[in-house]
Amino acid sequence: MRDALGRPLILALLAVMGCELGHLYLGVPALRDAAHLAMGAVVLTAMPRFGLREGYLVCLSLLLVGLLIRLHPEPWAAARRAMDQAVFLMAFILLLSLVQEAAMTSRSVEQVGTYLSRQPGGRRFTGLFGGTMLMGVVFNLGTVTLLAPLIRRSAEAAPNDPLTPIRERRQLNAVLRGFAWCVVWSPTAVAPLALLGLIDGIDRPRWIAIGFCLSCLMLVIGWAEDRIAWRRYTAGAMGLPPVERAPLPLGAVLRFLSVCVVFMGLTGLIILATGLGIPAGLMGAAPVLLLGWLWVQSGGWPFGLRCINGAASAPKDAPYAALRERLRGIAGQGLPASAPAAVTLAAAGFVGIAGAELIPARAWAEALGLNSWPAWVFMTTVTLAVVALSQFALSPIMMAVFFGAILGSLPSLPAEPTLTALAIAAGWSVSTTISPFASGVILMSRITGHPGARLTYGWNPLFTALTMAVLTLVYWALTGGA
Repeated sequence: MRDALGRPLILALLAVMGCELGHLYLGVPALRDAAHLAMGAVVLTAMPRFGLREGYLVCLSLLLVGLLIRLHPEPWAAARRAMDQAVFLMAFILLLSLVQEAAMTSRSVEQVGTYLSRQPGGRRFTGLFGGTMLMGVVFNLGTVTLLAPLIRRSAEAAPNDPLTPIRERRQLNAVLRGFAWCVVWSPTAVAPLALLGLIDGIDRPRWIAIGFCLSCLMLVIGWAEDRIAWRRYTAGAMGLPPVERAPLPLGAVLRFLSVCVVFMGLTGLIILATGLGIPAGLMGAAPVLLLGWLWVQSGGWPFGLRCINGAASAPKDAPYAALRERLRGIAGQGLPASAPAAVTLAAAGFVGIAGAELIPARAWAEALGLNSWPAWVFMTTVTLAVVALSQFALSPIMMAVFFGAILGSLPSLPAEPTLTALAIAAGWSVSTTISPFASGVILMSRITGHPGARLTYGWNPLFTALTMAVLTLVYWALTGGA
């Protein structure tokens, strides 16, 4: 019975990915229409899996459709634009989740995660923050899925150690903060890729460079805050034995880095071959990387070696059988499990575009005298607005799409397009450490059992305030105080 109920959902998810890829690469409008229908089928068949958030967002999307029909001069054209954004985001997250599925069975990834979580004090924070940023390039939300359980298991393994709760908190903070600040520079982050289609004139390489430097600055701030806040609660200060440092798994690190290089290389080749942008390149590269990575994990290497698992050679047909079994598992379990997140992201994209269509952006901009604002004040206000609205059960991705659509519709802005997009993405980053409704927070809460309010309001208000103050100074410097 469960299989009968799950098969339509699996087919609908596969149709969304296939039709959207076909539309992007072939340019056939009918395929985008088919993707819209498949997305509707996903929503209908995934309803038994919905939580409060998914149900709320779907209802909000339907409400906005009614408002568009009643208030918008071209309601169906506006709804179509919102649907286009929604189906793109659904396909994007589903395709990138394929890479996460391969990562879940990689011993190399597990060894890297274990190494990062078993480091002393300051090194542990730096390793987890920086490692999360790097791993987030390939795994996005899957990074939290990978590292949070490792941290939780480490805490459960030492229940009598008085420092266990503190170590767990510091490690989870490092992962959450690293994931949050990966957004402003990662080539695969959802926020930048959504904004690229909403605001014209964005210089993506420059954005990545500025964002990466900004993330490194936040790492330093987070490290200093962590060290000062917990200086009296270390093994040395309390006369306890230190954490046994895990040895560096050099082979696993090199294999993980090779996956990153292959992913970026495939994306670059697709972009060069098709002339399409980064989003389409990543979406096309993801299933190729999935098949290749699973093939290697299954022992299908030119020399017949299980390079990931380090085992001896296997029978000739073993890699094929293992690959088929793994793909069946992904289709039967992994994809359906990704459906709620895909619906959430799609609904957030729809709400962001549809909400922006209902806002008279130009009239509001003129009433506020927006063009006379100093660029750094404008950027700070945009970031704060994203953070503020994210407190009302509105996800950061929804706010990013909403503000991107509104600001992208204006003829001119106080700050150049690249810096405007950076300010929106930074708002998403700040929201992730202070909004219980951020996707990373919700996922971490489900894995660890810590409430979202504790992970954000309880553990991160000082760090968030520091990052906002530093952002304001950075904006001032980037715009020359203008």
